[in-house]
Amino acid sequence: MAEEESNQEKTEEPTARRLEKAREDGQVARSKELSTAMIMIVSAGFLVIYGSQLINNMGDLVISSLQIDRETIFNTRKLPAYMLQKLADGFIVFLPLYLVTFILSLATPGLIGGWVFSTKAMAPKPSKLNPIKGLKRIFGSQAIMELLKALAKFFIVGGSALFIVSGQIDQFLSLGTLPLERAFAKSGELLSWNFLYMCIGLIIIALIDVPYQIHTHVKKLKMSLQEIKDELKDVEGRPEVKQHIRQKQQEMATARMLEDVPSADVLIVNPEHFAVALSYDRNSEGAPVLVAKGADEIAKKILEIAQEHKIQILRIPLLARALFFTTEVKQEIPDSLYTAVAQVLAYVFQLNELQAGAPRPAMPSPTVPDDFQFDPEGNPIY
Repeated sequence: MAEEESNQEKTEEPTARRLEKAREDGQVARSKELSTAMIMIVSAGFLVIYGSQLINNMGDLVISSLQIDRETIFNTRKLPAYMLQKLADGFIVFLPLYLVTFILSLATPGLIGGWVFSTKAMAPKPSKLNPIKGLKRIFGSQAIMELLKALAKFFIVGGSALFIVSGQIDQFLSLGTLPLERAFAKSGELLSWNFLYMCIGLIIIALIDVPYQIHTHVKKLKMSLQEIKDELKDVEGRPEVKQHIRQKQQEMATARMLEDVPSADVLIVNPEHFAVALSYDRNSEGAPVLVAKGADEIAKKILEIAQEHKIQILRIPLLARALFFTTEVKQEIPDSLYTAVAQVLAYVFQLNELQAGAPRPAMPSPTVPDDFQFDPEGNPIY
């Protein structure tokens, strides 16, 4: 009963991890009909191009094989060698066709699902010897689909052959009136084209089978909500995964923070190890807000962005460290630092409004409260 409920609950699409695991086990969508259709059509196309030449070469081989002298026939050593030589010649005649079909048989399985090599797929499975499961496979939906495809191929290919050949009976009968070499070439041409026309019908079967196989493959891998939760718990429970997630989150947060640097009014630096960007809206009643902060490499990036956008940069180490260690990004500055920051912002706004030729205001020396003074390691100085 529980198993039936579990099957009914498997309505969710498989996760990327489930698909990857299935691929490792050799479970990928495959369409034999697509592979068959591609091999047959390309082979038929090859015969259309080179069919007449193959028939002529085969005809010449047959004629030369029948022109055997009496000595060879009655020589027990020469006759076997002669027969093997003719067999080898026949193989060479059709070698290009063999190579084409061999290459296609290797390439076509990768058209859907890609190429997969899995030792697990080749391992023996005792469960397949279960007669009950075997009966389910025989009378299951997959077996019914295979039966329908076989019937469809029979009627499509058979119907195509009947239709095509019935319209070319006169041409086939006229072969008997042609010289031998001409008859060979003409028969090769007729057979090649007719073979191609019949194979084209297999495309219809492949177009139906491909989406069906993909749908069936995904359906087999569908998961229940509980399975998705268990997988998520298993993945996120790994220390390396947690570390990777934290690293990605930190990188995303840093990227968002750096995007806000151009909106800052002033950048206060250590000068090298720390950088703190402040923004203040003079039309609001709120306190200045820390829009970005960073140490070492991130501080350098903040400094580069500030220089690029011509933001005022002030070197006030004590204030930079005080803001860095006491204020988070997007937060207002502490009350105890209002006076020091106000002096800095007033100086910056004066510089921004300074007219050409006017004297430059004096650089402020803001006082940082004793309990907000830190060394570069973040330890209180007092």
